[in-house]
Amino acid sequence: MGAIMYQHIIAAVDGSPHADKALLQAGQLAHLLGARLTVVHIVNLQELARADAELVPTPALHTQAQARGRAIIGKSLQLLQNEIGIEAGSHLGESWHGKRDMAGVLVRFATATDADLLVLATHGRSGLVHMLMGSFIENVMRVATCPLMIVRSEPQTTA
Repeated sequence: MGAIMYQHIIAAVDGSPHADKALLQAGQLAHLLGARLTVVHIVNLQELARADAELVPTPALHTQAQARGRAIIGKSLQLLQNEIGIEAGSHLGESWHGKRDMAGVLVRFATATDADLLVLATHGRSGLVHMLMGSFIENVMRVATCPLMIVRSEPQTTA
């Protein structure tokens, strides 16, 4: 059996420094392997609707969420160009049903585009915050059909 060669890598981004770190790892790997890289952001419309339901009508909320998602993707594509000198594709997905659905949206896109690897950042949340917010990565792990690369946000300490 020959070595595994990734041909299409997907990096999920959310605009955070943690996601930028994971994106650069994905970009370096794609560059090294000559793989296609796609930057994906999933807009969590449920979270935005809860936050702004009384202030912003639904069509305006949707437009605002799309614009924010495009800005996050644009920043990510620029980071790849500046730091690694590579171009990447992009995809903006939407979810109305929270983190579990967001994971499903990401995995369905990865499957539809024959992705070989999903690259995600961990935000290092634990305890009560993790329990209340749920883990996007855990949800992705439950449904992913391709390998995952998880980039830690903080260095591991030895005990």
